[in-house]
Amino acid sequence: MIHIRLARRTDAAGIARVHERTWKEAYRGLLDSAYLDALSERRLLARWRSNLDRRAEDFDEQIFVASMGKEVIGFAMAGSSREAFAPWEAEISMVYVLKENRGGGIGRALMKVAADHCIRRGMFSGGLWVLRDNGGARDFYETLKGEHAGRKMDSVGGQIVPLVGYWWRDLATLAEREAPAIPLGRY
Repeated sequence: MIHIRLARRTDAAGIARVHERTWKEAYRGLLDSAYLDALSERRLLARWRSNLDRRAEDFDEQIFVASMGKEVIGFAMAGSSREAFAPWEAEISMVYVLKENRGGGIGRALMKVAADHCIRRGMFSGGLWVLRDNGGARDFYETLKGEHAGRKMDSVGGQIVPLVGYWWRDLATLAEREAPAIPLGRY
C-alpha cells in the first residue's frame, strides 16, 4: 500500500535514491551528461539529510514522501516562493516519482498534499518552474490545470537552460482536486 506523509530524516537515503534515478531518467538529453553521470545517491544523501534537518526547525518549507512499505518511491517539496517577482506566494519546487510507479496518481497526491501544506501556512497561490523541453512534466502540470506563468533562463549543473513557469492562482484547486485513494499521513 502507498502512503503519502511528511518526510523524516530516516527518509534521506530513499529521497536521494529517487532524486538520482528520476533526474537521470527525466533529464538525459536535456542536461549535460557529465553532470547527470556525476549525480550519485551517496553525494545527494548529505544534501537531503541537511534539507530534512532544516525542515525540522522551519515548518514553512516541507518535504513529503510517497512510500510503499519502507521504500520511498516519490517526493515533493513545497514552501514560500524563492522568486521575488513571481506571481505566486508558494513554490512547489520538486515533484518526482520513480518511473515504474507513475500513472497511478502518486504525483497528483503529492501535489495535493504540497498545496494543502502551503494553504495551511497562509500561501494561497502557488507555482513552479520546469525545464522547457521536459514534455512529460509539462503535460502533467497542464493536466492539473496549471497556467503558463512565463519563461526564464536558469543554471542547472552549470548549464544555462530555458524554464517555463506554471502556476495556480488558487491552490485550493489542487488541494481539493480529486486524488486517488492513497492514504495521506498526518503532517
